[in-house]
Amino acid sequence: MDYIVAGYSMVTDIYYPDGSCIKESPGGSYYSAAGIKLWRDSVVYLGTAGPDFERYYGAYFKANGIQTAVKTCLPNTLYYNLNYREDGSWFESCKYGEDYERFAQKEGRLTPAMFAACCDAQTKGIYLEASLAADIADHLAELKALLPNGKLMWEINTEDLLNPAAHEKIRTRIAQVDIFSMNLHEARGFFGVTDEADIIRALLAIGKPCFLRMGARGAALLADGSYTFVPAVGVDRCVDTTGCGNCSTAAALIGFAEGLPPAETVAMANISAAYNVRQIGPYPLVDEAVRAEASDTLTQLLDNLSR
Repeated sequence: MDYIVAGYSMVTDIYYPDGSCIKESPGGSYYSAAGIKLWRDSVVYLGTAGPDFERYYGAYFKANGIQTAVKTCLPNTLYYNLNYREDGSWFESCKYGEDYERFAQKEGRLTPAMFAACCDAQTKGIYLEASLAADIADHLAELKALLPNGKLMWEINTEDLLNPAAHEKIRTRIAQVDIFSMNLHEARGFFGVTDEADIIRALLAIGKPCFLRMGARGAALLADGSYTFVPAVGVDRCVDTTGCGNCSTAAALIGFAEGLPPAETVAMANISAAYNVRQIGPYPLVDEAVRAEASDTLTQLLDNLSR
């Protein structure tokens, strides 16, 4: 398998500041798989869940030909209430309670062996969304060892990035992966600065490639001492931004893992996000026509950037 997407299998009721809500929306790495699928066919979704996983996720994965390696080891797939604030930030709580959340995090932990079952010498990349509390975050070096010819990307948890007590451990874990990702809000909390130029300098100083998500403005890749920003596309067609971070970060792994130019890498990520915002949930069906449209958009965006 070329790409492995892993993180949190969850279902979410989403509440917006205007009082509207979306019920039973699959979340987490569901969006990450969609981000890669726009560009590449060989992708597997790896995770743990309850027997209700098929109810929430099955139709989308089957329609798009995304393989799954999901261990059914929980009574129920994790289910959250997600509340958006006016400024776009959010907070969530588990509908089954904190005790069940802790139980699920322990019993539903990902293991290096689960990844090894999906990896081979041709695997190009693993995308992992994991908090420091997740056991797999202590095994990043083992995951990296599974990729003799591939790259390991870590999307860091928001709460960890905003928690000063976690920062030293985050830096240690960053050293074990090939590339990491955070958004601008998280970066401000992690570095304790607000000026964007200071954030860019701080990220470059880490010395590890970073995919920096910048919301409706676009995104940037910081690597090899250089900063490459690409503006967002499709903002005028935005219906719902949920999952854009997961979607674009996973898509950025493609360009990074395949050695594509930085601008092309970020542009592909932004285009994946552009398809994600067109509706509630990920783009429903990637077919040849959608791929062709995405490719044309990529060509136009890169042409505009080169002028």
